[in-house]
This record gives sequence, C-alpha cells and structure tokens, in this order.
Amino acid sequence: MGAVLCLSAWCLTVGAQTGLSQSDPLPAFDVASVKPVPAAPGSRQPILRKCENGRLTMHNVSMMDLISWAFDRLPWDIVVPGWAAEAPGQPLYDIDAEAESPVPEPQVKLMLQRLLAERFQFAAHREMRVGVHRVLRVAKGGPQLKDAAPAVERTPKVRSDGANARIVCTGATIAEFLFFLARTGVGGPIYDRTGLTGRYDFTLDYRPYIQESDADHRLNALSAARIDAMRELGLEVVEVKMPVDTLVVDRAAKVPVGN
Repeated sequence: MGAVLCLSAWCLTVGAQTGLSQSDPLPAFDVASVKPVPAAPGSRQPILRKCENGRLTMHNVSMMDLISWAFDRLPWDIVVPGWAAEAPGQPLYDIDAEAESPVPEPQVKLMLQRLLAERFQFAAHREMRVGVHRVLRVAKGGPQLKDAAPAVERTPKVRSDGANARIVCTGATIAEFLFFLARTGVGGPIYDRTGLTGRYDFTLDYRPYIQESDADHRLNALSAARIDAMRELGLEVVEVKMPVDTLVVDRAAKVPVGN
C-alpha cells in the first residue's frame, strides 16, 4: 500500500487494485450533498449506508465513520483530532452523492476521499507506529472453518445472538469478523495475521467459556471467553510487538463547506 500524499490536492498512491498511480487525481462525484445532522438528545441512531451503482448515501455518520470507509481503515488504525473521537455529542453528517455513471465501490471510496478534501479540508499522512498488539493467527492443527458458498459472498453477515453468547458468521472474511468484535466494545482490536483470505461460514460459541463475574468485570469476562472459544475454530490470539500502519489526520473541519 502506498503512502498518502498531498491529500488536500486530491492525489495519492492508492494501490495497484484501483488502477491509479501517485500522479493521478482522485475521481469526483458528479453531484454531492454533505449536511451536518442536527444535534439530538440521546445516543446516536444506527448508521445507515448504501453504495450502489455509483451512488452513495450515508446517514448519521461520524467523521471517523467517513474516514474508515473511504480509506478501508479500521477505526483503531486512525488518529483523529479530539473533536472527531467516537464519543457522545460528536458531530454527525448525512451524505448523498452520485457518480456520473455507475462505478464499482472501490471507485466510490476514492470519490469520498476527494469529497473529504473538498468539503472538510481533510489532510492526512501515514506513520508506522510500533506497539504491543493482539493478533489472531492459525493454531497448530489448522483452521476449522467452512468455506462459504459462492452465492453468499455477495451478502456477508456477522451477527451476535440475542443472548450475547454466540457470534454467527455467514460468508464473512476474518477481517469482517474481527471488525465486528472490536465494534462491540469487548476486548479492543485484534489484528488479522491468519493469512486466510477467503469467506467462511462459522459460529463462535463462547457460552461454555464465560466465567462468573461482577458487573464491573463483565466485559473482560466476555472478551476472555471469546478468545478461549476461538481455539475451537483452530485459531488463537497472541500478543506481539509490531509496527502498525496508521493514518494520522492532520486537518479536518467540523463544518463542511459548499453543496
């Protein structure tokens, strides 16, 4: 993956899969509306996002949501200004944008990168930051995962059951599975070092591993149970010291300009 360069000028190295080089300008939406969401009491409503045939609609999204989706980055690999941190009362936005003609989702992500630069004066750079992190790797004996049927690849799902004791993956990648774990707020980020690149059907059943705990230690108990249950899937979590490719946001305005 290439380094992020002159982002406010809409050019960067975006990787071979996009077909763009460092000197190519980022593509732009034909029309785009970016509106702040009026502040409301209570917690944020669920995020709604749809990307289809070159049209992108996003509702109630934070700056972190926008950056994470546009750059294919998980939130813990992004450093944002204090105002953009995931917390109650953070600014939220509605996005409605459309390309001139139907384009695939990776192209729409590049268009959103440009929109961030145009409307939010967004600028960022990449750093390799070394630290001790938890990683998921294949355990001795190999993975115990079932390959997903080809038809399922178009509709990946990762969900938790109502009892919060199982996580069911249907046509999901390991990255999607780990992203779900982190977004539930249990245990923090775990990096994928399995080398597994397919889509799989599997269930993480951690009911037998949940230990009795008081309310203050409930999340830690759930995290430990999930990690213990991963051994049933032929996977294990270990801690390693390693560099992490981090996107550091140098500038981002709270209020978008123009429409």
